[in-house]
Amino acid sequence: MARNKVQGWESLHPNQQKLYQYLSDNAHDDQVTLADMSSVLDTTSLNTVVHHIRQLEKKGYIRRKGTGNQFEVLSAPVQDIVYLNLYGMAGCSPDGFFNDDNVVDRIPFPAKRMSVPADSFLVEARNDSMEPLIHDRDLVLVDKGPVENGSIVVVVHKDGAKIKKIFKDKKHMILQSLNQKYDPDIVEADDIRIVGSVRGVIRNFPMKV
Repeated sequence: MARNKVQGWESLHPNQQKLYQYLSDNAHDDQVTLADMSSVLDTTSLNTVVHHIRQLEKKGYIRRKGTGNQFEVLSAPVQDIVYLNLYGMAGCSPDGFFNDDNVVDRIPFPAKRMSVPADSFLVEARNDSMEPLIHDRDLVLVDKGPVENGSIVVVVHKDGAKIKKIFKDKKHMILQSLNQKYDPDIVEADDIRIVGSVRGVIRNFPMKV
């Protein structure tokens, strides 16, 4: 894509210009790697490459296709877009659920219109324990930060990440399902980590024919 056709080209960092041009030239190549991009930037730091990719995403010049390193390159930036991590609900350790190794996808959201902070994230709900509010395979939007008693939250307990309504005191925490067929769990407060509060649900509607 010719530079003179790219809106706001001069505002991009030189490394972002190089990456943009490279991704544009290789838009149909699904074998592009971070190592390839680091060669374009003449750096051995993959963190530098990831930083500039995320800046191009944040500024709306590229959109990720799936979970790989293939991108859609845009001549005019899409405004007001934030890319949220979609995490899997399984991990190798209590700290493994919500880190870069467990990112399933990155989903674009209209940040200003929906007041979505850049550090919010998504998880895919599993099972029917939070019905009728949250169904199996729904995407749940989660905000990080302090949560109020009685909130619906994402927590990590033992070897699992869960979506529950919580009630807490100094020593204990009650994990309550909304589906009444499930009994509440009472756990030690020190054995649980609250990741963030649920602020929205994207409903999964299975197609039936």
